[in-house]
Amino acid sequence: MSTIQLPEMTRRVFLNRTLQALGAVAAMPLAGCATGSGTGAVATAAAPTGAAGIPPLRFLAPEQYLTLQAVTDTMIPRGGAFELGALDVGLAARIDGNLPKLDPAVAQGFRGALVFVEQQSPSLAGKAAPFSSLAEEDRTAVCNAMLRAGGLPASIFLAMKFFSLSYFYTLDATWKYTGYEGPMLLENPR
Repeated sequence: MSTIQLPEMTRRVFLNRTLQALGAVAAMPLAGCATGSGTGAVATAAAPTGAAGIPPLRFLAPEQYLTLQAVTDTMIPRGGAFELGALDVGLAARIDGNLPKLDPAVAQGFRGALVFVEQQSPSLAGKAAPFSSLAEEDRTAVCNAMLRAGGLPASIFLAMKFFSLSYFYTLDATWKYTGYEGPMLLENPR
């Protein structure tokens, strides 16, 4: 009897599959809640530059961008581990700019994850939605509650943390805080 070899489940594969599942599970029923219209459709390109501090967006709707901005600020606050924080480097805009480059199912799942964070996760900590309107300490309490809840909420929290940290620590501006001097390819040839 031959056995079937299952593929290795790396963290990246796990997070990608989690986000794909979120796209199918969370995006559809909650999309109308997130946009404020009953249709669930928002023209991303219609976001005016500078309106409510929202830059031109490539993938997310303005409401989703504000949720992502609150998430990244909660994960990497100004004056946290380093003086520099997510808001200082425009981390949410950087993530938005890179989402179209991902597998479409993963990118759509990311939208679903943001809708879940905005509308559903605050209740895990006994807070009122939306997440993006909460004070910093309340957002932190919601993130802790998501992690303690396990299952889907914990998976969403870990995916948001992965995206936030990955895109933050690959910025040149953050290297000096970690002691990284940059890629050796940028050094002058000897």
